[in-house]
Amino acid sequence: MILNFLLDKIYIERKNIPKSSIEARNSLRIQNITEESLEPLSKEKVLKLNFIYNVFYEPDIATLEMTGSIVYKTDEKKSKEILNEWNKEKKINPGISSVIFNHILTRCSVKALRLAQELNLPPHIPFPRIALKAEQAKKAS
Repeated sequence: MILNFLLDKIYIERKNIPKSSIEARNSLRIQNITEESLEPLSKEKVLKLNFIYNVFYEPDIATLEMTGSIVYKTDEKKSKEILNEWNKEKKINPGISSVIFNHILTRCSVKALRLAQELNLPPHIPFPRIALKAEQAKKAS
């Protein structure tokens, strides 16, 4: 269960004015996983996952970076398994990582959309579009 989401740094920079089409790609990476206590509230242990989320607008148009952490609570056995797997292979079980990654992507993508709009950059994720049927398109033109 995700207990907390915290952003530590938000950085966005527009480098150049686009002269052709822009391609946006994003990446999400877990940097580190540590075990922490919920003290003073409780002596329970939780996992803190530090992440970096990036959006790159190519070719060299803009860069966005967010760093932060997720506090994740699970039973003690699973917690130890997650830490051991991370310390040995720098990997997370897909059943757990999908929940965590989806949460981070949702929170960061929304914020990234707002920030990109402030710099007049296109959305980095596709939006639904309304398409006219062929008959309606002919009538409209």
